[in-house]
Amino acid sequence: MKRSLVLTAVLSLAAVPLFGSSASAQTPSNARATVGISIKVSPTRDRTRPYTFTTTGRITLPTRFCAPGVSPTPGAGNCIPISCPAGTTDPAYCTRPSRAVICSGVVAVRFQKRGTTISSRNVRVRSDCTYRSRVTFRTRLAVRRGTFTVRARFQGNTVLRPRTSSTRRVRAG
Repeated sequence: MKRSLVLTAVLSLAAVPLFGSSASAQTPSNARATVGISIKVSPTRDRTRPYTFTTTGRITLPTRFCAPGVSPTPGAGNCIPISCPAGTTDPAYCTRPSRAVICSGVVAVRFQKRGTTISSRNVRVRSDCTYRSRVTFRTRLAVRRGTFTVRARFQGNTVLRPRTSSTRRVRAG
C-alpha cells in the first residue's frame, strides 16, 4: 500500500514541468552551436625570472541565428539557436539570446610540461567574446623552466558548445 502511494506521487511529480525548464521551448537544451577559439601567447620566450606569459584569444561565433524549430548542426548548418514557445514557428514570438548570454562563460588556460599541468587558470569571457590570462612563474624549480605547451578550453554555455584551442609552445629561461 505504501509503495504504491509513493510510486504514484513520484509519477505525478515527473509529469509537472519545472519552472525555467526547456520543456516550454521548441529548441532542445542540448542544441548548441559549435564555436571556434583562438589562442595567442606572448612572449614566446621569456629569458629572465620571474617568467610571465600573457594568453589572449577570442571565441569565434557562428554568423547567423537558426530558423525557428531548427537545431544547429556542425559544419554548413551551424547557427546560434533561438528559443520559441511550444508549438510556435512564427519568428515574431521567438527570442534571440542577447550578446551578454552568447559571450559568457569560462576559459581554462593550461600550461603543461611533458603532460603534467604546471598552471591552470580559469578566466571569464568578456562581453566582446575575448579572454585574457596572465601567469607568472616565480620559483627556481626546474619544473617551472623549459618548454611548455599552452592550451585554452572554452567550457561552453547555454548557447555554445565547449571547444579546445590549438596548442602553442612557449619557453621559460
